[in-house]
Amino acid sequence: TCEKLTWLANSGEQYLTREYRDTGRMMMMKKVYVDFVPLGVIGAIVPWNYPFHNVFNPVSAALFSGNAIVIKVSEFASWSIR
Repeated sequence: TCEKLTWLANSGEQYLTREYRDTGRMMMMKKVYVDFVPLGVIGAIVPWNYPFHNVFNPVSAALFSGNAIVIKVSEFASWSIR
């Protein structure tokens, strides 16, 4: 979890910048690019009884990419229902 946060802080921004792609010979006069835009609200269903990084990984990735996130604890995890 700490390594992922370090990587996001140091290298994550370069993967969210505009990425230009090759168009091929048929469309050589065109410019093509991929623009990464936030999706909005992301949902994550995670088990509550697993280590902390299973909850924190989707939270850190979603927040870093400009999204909001809603975490729901799975009711099918062991020891969550009686």
